Amino acid sequence: MPRSYRVAAVFAAAAVMLTPTLAQAQSIDNMYPTGNYYPTCYDGSLSQGHFCQTDNADLTVYMQGSLSSGAKSTIKSALSSYYSPTDLAVSVKSSGVYTGSSETDIIYQSGTLSDSYIGMTWCDDAVTSTKCDQHYIRFNKHFGINKSDACHETGHAVGLTHGNNASPRVDPNNTVVGCMTEIDTYYLGANNRAEINATY
Repeated sequence: MPRSYRVAAVFAAAAVMLTPTLAQAQSIDNMYPTGNYYPTCYDGSLSQGHFCQTDNADLTVYMQGSLSSGAKSTIKSALSSYYSPTDLAVSVKSSGVYTGSSETDIIYQSGTLSDSYIGMTWCDDAVTSTKCDQHYIRFNKHFGINKSDACHETGHAVGLTHGNNASPRVDPNNTVVGCMTEIDTYYLGANNRAEINATY
């Protein structure tokens, strides 16, 4: 699923925002599959694909050389701040495994995307109708990325949806979904942590 700043700016202008304290009081299901987002997991591509759940709690990640050192540092910081405190065992690898039964779970890269997209996440190797052995996350090479962007796209790679795909649906910028909003939000959030820990 894409994250677009140009689109996000439009939503942000019209969104009714909750404070983090109020938002965390809500509880929604935004872990794929939800009652409002349930496509079958399949081997996709940048041009045709979507995210699923990752296949287990041992979350291995690799950052390809197309990413700048600053982008790699930002991604590592986001993983440490937001995902390591969950039940996921996050491990940053010095190389990626692209075939076999122990593929690297998330491959981060920089490359070409539509000008309005900051990042895209898709499953490359589905292992069940809901689980994926390897996700790709591509960040637009024409934009810098921040911890919110890294948190958002990593969230997709472990199965977290946008608010409008949650059950019940909420506004795309309702802060109950933490960094899965379409505006910069610098925390994972209690609802997302609960969803991850219940799943993995």
